[in-house]
Amino acid sequence: MVNDHFSHVMGGGAVVSPLIWECTRFCLARKAPAHVAAALMLGGGEIMRGFGIKQFVGVFDARMVRIYRMIGASPDVLGSVGEGRDQINVGVWDFSDAAQARVAKRAGIRPEQSLAWFQTAFGRAADTAQAPLLAIA
Repeated sequence: MVNDHFSHVMGGGAVVSPLIWECTRFCLARKAPAHVAAALMLGGGEIMRGFGIKQFVGVFDARMVRIYRMIGASPDVLGSVGEGRDQINVGVWDFSDAAQARVAKRAGIRPEQSLAWFQTAFGRAADTAQAPLLAIA
């Protein structure tokens, strides 16, 4: 979506790398507890680490700026269009040790538990050389 429908937000640029995956849809049930957003972000971070992904890129609206800040995982904004509630942004996320600690604390999940869930789902040592080149949308 970033390159196909929102490249104008980045001034016509494109994000092209097998080490950057797109994660544009961040969907929760309306009445989901606050920690669920952080748990979802923590799971995304495990995917990044487990498959050797350096960054996620995504499109998000103005409402998400506050949510990402609350989670402890604000992106680096590559570009924005619009103002106020109509603002659309493209940003990238890294998943450093510090980011993991902040997000895990907000989620109420120990980083060791998050890693164990990833390992249960994908194996103890994800083969980064064989990581699929896909965009999560």
